[in-house]
Amino acid sequence: MYVDKIFERATIRGIADYLLFGLGPDEDDRSYEERLDEPYIRFEKAVEKYDKSKTSELLDLCNEVSSETASVYMEIGLQAGILLMADVVKNISREKSKGTVD
Repeated sequence: MYVDKIFERATIRGIADYLLFGLGPDEDDRSYEERLDEPYIRFEKAVEKYDKSKTSELLDLCNEVSSETASVYMEIGLQAGILLMADVVKNISREKSKGTVD
């Protein structure tokens, strides 16, 4: 499963390899709100072609899918962050035992 692969790469070395050799994010200077609003407005307009109701079932389902997706990815992000923190602690402990960290 792809989520397991995320957790396997949640190491300092994995992040460093990504930063050094992977593709960076696209440049986008819009706010989070603007980034979220823009595709949703486009989606609302597309749904309106098929269902003029402001309480459209399609809009409700889209919101449900979006909400659940955001929740899952937030949980994955938090778990990856915790794994990264554990990796940092492990690396610092290893360096301290070698006497290379003050």
